Amino acid sequence: HKFPPLCGVTRLNGIEIQVGRTGALTPVAILAPVDLGGVMVARASLHNFHYASKILLSSNNINSSTTDERKVNMGVEVLVSRAGDVIPQVMKRIFDDDGSSADGVISLEPPVTCPACGSPTTFGFVGTPTRKKGKKMEGAVEGDIKETLANDESNDDMEAESGQVLRCSGPQLLCQPRALNAMAYSYSRAGLDVKGLSKSKLQGLMDANIIRYPADLFVAFGDSNAEDSSVGQEILSKIADLPGWGEISSQNVADSIQTVSAEGVTLSRFIYSLGIPFIGTHASQLLASQYGNVTRFLDTLDEASEYVNDASSDDSVDDSPFGTLSEVKGIGPAALSALLSFSKEEVLVKAAKDLAKALKVHKENQAADESIDGENDTDSSPFEGLTVVFTGAVPGMSRTAAQAVVKQLGAKATPNTVSKSTGLVVEGEKGGKKANQARDLGIRVITADDFLQIISS
Repeated sequence: HKFPPLCGVTRLNGIEIQVGRTGALTPVAILAPVDLGGVMVARASLHNFHYASKILLSSNNINSSTTDERKVNMGVEVLVSRAGDVIPQVMKRIFDDDGSSADGVISLEPPVTCPACGSPTTFGFVGTPTRKKGKKMEGAVEGDIKETLANDESNDDMEAESGQVLRCSGPQLLCQPRALNAMAYSYSRAGLDVKGLSKSKLQGLMDANIIRYPADLFVAFGDSNAEDSSVGQEILSKIADLPGWGEISSQNVADSIQTVSAEGVTLSRFIYSLGIPFIGTHASQLLASQYGNVTRFLDTLDEASEYVNDASSDDSVDDSPFGTLSEVKGIGPAALSALLSFSKEEVLVKAAKDLAKALKVHKENQAADESIDGENDTDSSPFEGLTVVFTGAVPGMSRTAAQAVVKQLGAKATPNTVSKSTGLVVEGEKGGKKANQARDLGIRVITADDFLQIISS
């Protein structure tokens, strides 16, 4: 049983536009502080502009296309709750109070430019939005916001807008809120795995113009700068003097950068660190297994940058240099479009190339070198082409490291669950029910010790 969420009534003082890592623009309600279960709530999510209009405007004004009618008086009363007793959100407006005593009004119009960098904003559908019977709208469509708003004259259009996300269309690293999140995403454990860099510390480095792109720290402290250590020492001294930093914390980050630079990263982690929309850990692994090495991946980006997209053709993405990926299970049209869009941004492609030069990027697995050309490698490993599942602890090795090892040795995937497609299960200390499920399905199970012997040989 779930208890109903705690609710409270407060006044709406304004709306801020929050820019997320992927460029999504989200309206956030600025509230008069209200106590909800011992927590003072002064900000709450409005999710998207359609939802904001739906709960804050009267029924007569929701479908209006005029700017004057898509406004609400400042100071109107709203009902606020904490979803799951955690996330503050505005539930509805209290229409008994029209806020007539307020001095100003709050616009609910979606902005036509990004408030952070000034780039144009676009609407992109999430999923496949639908209209009423007799009208159909295609998914994965983006258009200029002015054109979208010009057609917002019916319930159908507002229904379509509910399935849309407003995004900044500018380059990710040139939009400051997105740049901070993009840098944190790049240095995260699943990406470059640089330790000691929180968002607040990254913000300090960016404000001091010490870093702007992910490669900057590797250029300063990595192996590529070994011959000129004075440059690294100068930057290290600047970092140590920043608020929230010190000699120890700055040296720890430099040591972590040097470790990552010396050991390198796999191609999948490199691709993940680029922050391409719809390319997460699994999709980056699929891409890495297809391209095999970073040179081939970057060459494809260069080819795609010169590709002219035919908007009139439904198969325009399939005809691009990334079209061969359309047959890979797990990489869909949204991911292909995101890769093509990424290749068109010169700043982002240059940042990717600079990063590849600044640290070692290992081949995902040796057998993948000829995968795109359709040729087979004669060498094989015990994990070649298998879906490998781990259960329990492998002595002296983390789960992530073990999964990375088998992928480098040719494993197709390393999911966390056992299924009929599983080819091998590695049972470690305190292994769970996965090993028993595998035996019931007739899937081969080996111990962690056997696994260590195999990879050592």
